[in-house]
Amino acid sequence: PVHYAEKARVLIESVGVKVKFLPAYSPDLSPIELCWSKLKEILRSAKAHSFDALDEAITMAVNAITDENALNWFNHCGLFFDPI
Repeated sequence: PVHYAEKARVLIESVGVKVKFLPAYSPDLSPIELCWSKLKEILRSAKAHSFDALDEAITMAVNAITDENALNWFNHCGLFFDPI
């Protein structure tokens, strides 16, 4: 794949970012999976039975995700980084 190209890795690392390649399919190492889990939990609890209720529940669920959630998900997956 293109993102594994040596040139790309060198360019990314030149700005101080550490490149960490993950296996092709590894949901246990993917912070987005934890995000989806939280979103689904909130949506299930909202029990929306109409389009408008679902729209409102989705907005509420997305707004419930905090910066701290995201940092914790990355840390949980072993993708540590220092927040800016």
